[in-house]
Amino acid sequence: SEVGGPVYNIEERAFAQSLSATLATSTYRPGSEGEIAPFSEGQSMGSTDVGDVSWNVPTAGLRTATFVPGTGLHSWQAVAAGGTSIGHQGMLVAAKTLALTAVALYQNPQYISAAREEFDTRRGPDFRYRALLGDREPPLDYRR
Repeated sequence: SEVGGPVYNIEERAFAQSLSATLATSTYRPGSEGEIAPFSEGQSMGSTDVGDVSWNVPTAGLRTATFVPGTGLHSWQAVAAGGTSIGHQGMLVAAKTLALTAVALYQNPQYISAAREEFDTRRGPDFRYRALLGDREPPLDYRR
């Protein structure tokens, strides 16, 4: 909440409204872009490289809209907003949040220690990471 959310100007609001008319029904609509959802802890599903990392070190995620609220991921509407000032505002929210988080961790190393302790406790003392692929070579060597 220290950074806040995007604030659309008149042109951005008009663009958001016109784009919103092409979206399926959603709980998020233009006008909600500045709302900050409370922190919640949980797991999510997806396909990212952070999955393997998260088995080995504490991780956290951040979501910020770089498109009009209610837009589906990987849609033409997301692409349409990406290069606009709406997209840039969302990127700045993310960048500021990440920077302030790094400062807080640097200034308070006990946060890192506490996160590591909780992480190790939750994984348990017998945890050993094993990649899904195991120790075999990749099935395709595309670099030849």
